[in-house]
Amino acid sequence: MKILLISDVDVESGRGPVTRLASVLPELSRRAEVVVGMLGEADETCRRAIETSQVRAHPLPFALRGWNVADLPGLVGRIEGLVRHERPDLVVLYREIWDLMHALPPVLARAGVPFLVMPHSVPFLDAMARPTRSFAWDLCRRVATERRGHALRYLFTHVHQVGLLRTLPRVMINQTVSVYLHGYFPQAPTVHALPGYAVDLDAIRSAADVEKTYDVAFMAKLTAGKGLFHLLDVMRRLRRLRPEARMLVIGSFENAAVERKFRAARDRYGLRDAIHLAGWLTGEEKYRALGSARTFCYPSISADTFSLCLLEALAGGLPAVCYDVPFTRAVYGTTPAVRRVPFASRSLMAGELHNLLAAHTLESASTAATEFATGYSSWGAVADAELAAYGNFLGLVGAEPRAETEHR
Repeated sequence: MKILLISDVDVESGRGPVTRLASVLPELSRRAEVVVGMLGEADETCRRAIETSQVRAHPLPFALRGWNVADLPGLVGRIEGLVRHERPDLVVLYREIWDLMHALPPVLARAGVPFLVMPHSVPFLDAMARPTRSFAWDLCRRVATERRGHALRYLFTHVHQVGLLRTLPRVMINQTVSVYLHGYFPQAPTVHALPGYAVDLDAIRSAADVEKTYDVAFMAKLTAGKGLFHLLDVMRRLRRLRPEARMLVIGSFENAAVERKFRAARDRYGLRDAIHLAGWLTGEEKYRALGSARTFCYPSISADTFSLCLLEALAGGLPAVCYDVPFTRAVYGTTPAVRRVPFASRSLMAGELHNLLAAHTLESASTAATEFATGYSSWGAVADAELAAYGNFLGLVGAEPRAETEHR
């Protein structure tokens, strides 16, 4: 089977989807012929993964203006040229870049190549904390609560194209997206690739074996959707219960305005000395930083359907407290290492962190955390599931992988 993956290739901007690509690519390339269409310039992590995998990688000039693709016709034309040159059995858009989701299907249909999208969130909605089964109703709720001007412009510009989601084929790599999209658009052709994620347990556990200097850690893209500002209120309340409590925050800010707002609120709450901003970290440095904390606080509001950050924290032995939202139920609902509190209940979140930090509960919760992460310990298993999903989809649409056809 020959697969063309279209993806951005910078981890800091692409986050979970790009981290996943860089991690699974070496395993996927052992099982199939893989070609990568690189949207933009690759960072060191992705360059290393591509070199290790020995896959062909074609650069595609790529830029976003807000959430819209700049020079969309030019990019689509270059992708079409790449498809006609490589003649893959399948093209996969590795995350939900809406302009490409909308523009590529008719182009690829003319080329006679099947197309799948791998959604990590829900286009136009993110992942609402309390979804209904009505996309139209939830979209109205989403618009009513959106405060970012560029996001509103994006919504109003593209919402008339939403009918595409009723027919666009998709590969589901986590249970939460499946719950959302099956509820909203059950008729779209769908295949599942589970497990969709893994972590390097040995590397995390080895690096995380360090002195505990923080009570709580938080790691994510530092943006409001991850609960960044709820985090401050939780920490303020935790300090009332544990006056010496300290928190480590790992990640880069969404933009300068969010950083200014966060720092001002932190100082207003009197938390300047209680919260350490570690910035953007990767690899062993990131895992050592995580390991220096005892627990993980993750008050994500609407920006997660899986959270690789949460899985990495669990792998490092950090039990977590989260809101009771769809992804914490669908993915992490079976482990006592992730304690859920009612949505937006910052006082209860602080109380659960306080309870977890007690010596008699922390050890057992930490053990449960690492046990849960063991179920996500193999990128080989992820690659097997992904390749099986692609084979199932080609069977669904009546296509046949070229390699198999030639072999016969």
